[in-house]
Amino acid sequence: MARRIRWLLTIVFLLVVPVISLLAQEGAPEGIYGLVEVDNAEVRAGPDFAYPAVGQLPRDSPVTILGRAGDFFQRWDGRQWLQIQYGDSPAWIYARLLRTSEAFNSIPPTGRILPRDANGRVPEEFDLTTEVCSQWRGDFTLSGNFMVGDNKLTVTYPGLVGANVYSVIVISPSGARRAFDSTTTTSIIDIGFLLQEGGTYTWRVAPYWTNSSSRYNWQQVCLLRTGGTFEKPDTTPPTATPRP
Repeated sequence: MARRIRWLLTIVFLLVVPVISLLAQEGAPEGIYGLVEVDNAEVRAGPDFAYPAVGQLPRDSPVTILGRAGDFFQRWDGRQWLQIQYGDSPAWIYARLLRTSEAFNSIPPTGRILPRDANGRVPEEFDLTTEVCSQWRGDFTLSGNFMVGDNKLTVTYPGLVGANVYSVIVISPSGARRAFDSTTTTSIIDIGFLLQEGGTYTWRVAPYWTNSSSRYNWQQVCLLRTGGTFEKPDTTPPTATPRP
């Protein structure tokens, strides 16, 4: 009996080791995986219980995790979601329903939970038939040139149904940020509000929803998207030459 077991182990070793070696040589991709821990876990169109269910997964179903929305602090509170590959397209599942190969907060964010009004409801302006941020499509443009003497640049970006304010975040070469806000799909970047350092600046855009005049109460709808870059000259005032 013992001889037969050793023989079987030898066969398994000879079959498995070459496969492992081949994967290592080819650089097999690393991913984040999950396992469904409940019966009939609902899969939704977006990262929120307000989205419609698009299907279910049985207990012990393995899934590939693409990203997350929300953050985990002390307890699950309905605001932690995982984006998974569901058939041929991505979908979302409440994070508490999965056991994952990575801690929740270590998974890269790919979405955001929906904003809420004072009554805790999703504003009616949003179309929840599909994930809201998948509806944010269109071109990003920039006109003007600081390098030829313009003091202002005009940027445009796609609008999102439901969002009522947009923030253009300009990032300097050293990483400093400056926001230029607008209630339309056009914003003005004024050189006078940027750092004096020259170099390549990046501008990114995020849509928000708010029913308050206070920026502190704005609720971001989608992750920042990069609109493009622009060059800015060094605008540090020249050092005054001392008089003789």
